[in-house]
Amino acid sequence: MTRNLKEGLLADWEWTRSLTLKYIESVPDDKLSFSPGHGFGTLGRQLRHMADVQECYLKGLETGEIDFKKKRKDYMMETSKAKLLAYVKELDEKLKSLMKNLEEEDLNKPVKWQVWENLPDPTIFQAITYMTQHEIFHQGILQLYAALAGFQTVRFF
Repeated sequence: MTRNLKEGLLADWEWTRSLTLKYIESVPDDKLSFSPGHGFGTLGRQLRHMADVQECYLKGLETGEIDFKKKRKDYMMETSKAKLLAYVKELDEKLKSLMKNLEEEDLNKPVKWQVWENLPDPTIFQAITYMTQHEIFHQGILQLYAALAGFQTVRFF
């Protein structure tokens, strides 16, 4: 079966996100507050941040402008696996809905953002790819947190 770009993007995201979901499910409740040291966020904060960034990307796909300064930052979520899981699953349903309504040629439309000076605006395709890469980047950090906190979890590699 041949996939189109839209299906491939969504499949890549779903596989990547499935690992994050397995990770969240494996975290002992008392480890969400673990931090490797001063200046590092807690494990719960890492997970909340990942979802907040996804929400910024999704709002950007809806509005045509990605603004990372408008992250939700619901700090209560950092202490509850149930809230984290509900939040990421809600975001994933929103992504599926957005992708369903996109035409293949829409993937080439630019999305405005101001991340760094002189950085060109990404296309929708690039923005979804960046969102997936952000998730993968944090999965590496999550693996380190698990090792330092002393609990077993899904391996991302």
